[in-house]
Amino acid sequence: MDNKNLKRKSVRAGGSSKGAVLFVLFLAAIMILTVAAFRVAADGKKPVNTHTPTATPVPTKAADIRDTKRVTAIMERVDMETKTLQLYSVQDQAVLWLSYESRTNIVDKYGLVIVAGQLSPGDILEVEYETQGSMAVSVAVSDDVWEHPYQTGLTVGTERQMLTAGGRNFIYSDALHIYSNGVEEELSYILKEDSITLRGIGSEVYVILLERGHGYLTLKEEQDYVGGSILANNQYISQITDDFMLTLKEGTYDITVENDDLRATIPVTIARDQTTVLDLTEYVRVPDPVGQVTFKIQPAGAVLWINDENRFYGEPVKLAYGVYKIRVESGGYVPYEGLLRVEGAASELAISLPEAPVATPTLAGELTPTPTPADGTGTGNDGSGGNVGGGTSPGDSQDNTSEQNPNGDGSYPVDEEHHIIIYSDDEVEIYLDGDYMGVTEDGKAEFEKFIGTFELELVLGEESKSYIIQVDDDGEDFIFRRYFE
Repeated sequence: MDNKNLKRKSVRAGGSSKGAVLFVLFLAAIMILTVAAFRVAADGKKPVNTHTPTATPVPTKAADIRDTKRVTAIMERVDMETKTLQLYSVQDQAVLWLSYESRTNIVDKYGLVIVAGQLSPGDILEVEYETQGSMAVSVAVSDDVWEHPYQTGLTVGTERQMLTAGGRNFIYSDALHIYSNGVEEELSYILKEDSITLRGIGSEVYVILLERGHGYLTLKEEQDYVGGSILANNQYISQITDDFMLTLKEGTYDITVENDDLRATIPVTIARDQTTVLDLTEYVRVPDPVGQVTFKIQPAGAVLWINDENRFYGEPVKLAYGVYKIRVESGGYVPYEGLLRVEGAASELAISLPEAPVATPTLAGELTPTPTPADGTGTGNDGSGGNVGGGTSPGDSQDNTSEQNPNGDGSYPVDEEHHIIIYSDDEVEIYLDGDYMGVTEDGKAEFEKFIGTFELELVLGEESKSYIIQVDDDGEDFIFRRYFE
């Protein structure tokens, strides 16, 4: 019984174990089928490759990459026709020419889009451009720029590149640009009186714009004001001198000129770089009226004195209106004295001197006046001396009378302390009674003073003039003036 039970238990045990194995095998089969199903499904999604062998793929071409450069630049010029910007690169300190086109981004300092024509010389820009082809990509008015408008008193340092304006100091370099009405100028063009606007970045000034420049003032007919003063808007500026020129800011002024009892105020406009001429003809002293007097005096060579002043009368004499004392003298003639009244623009005065009587001894020892030759002429005196030219005693070969030759033997006495002085044209030959006495040099000749009456001949080229002169022993030089027309 026990064996039966044991065998049953074994059978039972064996049956149970076999069932477990079958169950495990069943699960494994299910798992295998599941994996196979997944693999088949995955293989079904792959495309069928009909190419054998597989071809090498063609690489895609990358987009072009262009090199660009950014600079800070100063606007110099825009050419709208050729679409070209002329700039000055601050970093390179060189001129830069760039082209621009519709896709070039141009903006002002507020970021608003503008056209190239709205850029002005002196604008400081941030520029990006293509290094190959020099095409501008973007142009913007720099927002780092500071500006100090309408400054005066510009001074430039001598030891370093520094300038002062409006109480501020700035450095500058070769990049500094100065503009006056859009035209570039040198730094020396700016004066302390000028009003300027400065632009720069940091401590460096790059641009100076002349806002209110300067011009010049000269005077016409200012003789009566020389030594006086000139004022602009009632502010003293300078003393008036000969060849006067004044530098003033451009603008309109009330210019006052004054000297002693003269004073005039005239509005004047000064334009930049222009010279304004202030005509004072209307404001000078009214001169005394002047007349021209033509003197016709005989004999030739007579001397004219006006108010005791020896005057040349070979051309009309200018005299202010009034009354003058006249005296005319000539050796061998009776002098003339009278009054001349000048009261017209032009007048003429004719004076003819009568011959003076000459005293000759009679048998009783009395003196009897006898006339001198009718064509005798006179002398004058200006106190000059010296020795130019010379000759022997004239008249040795002449048939002179005792009246003409004081020595009575054909010779003439000589005043060794004085001279005969002839004024005439340059290089005029001089003959006295036919004897050659010399030639004028620089319009003048001097030789010994012979006392008596002589024939004086002046020769200039082929032209000659003859005169009868009376040389008196009066202790003075004998002066004779005659010029060829």
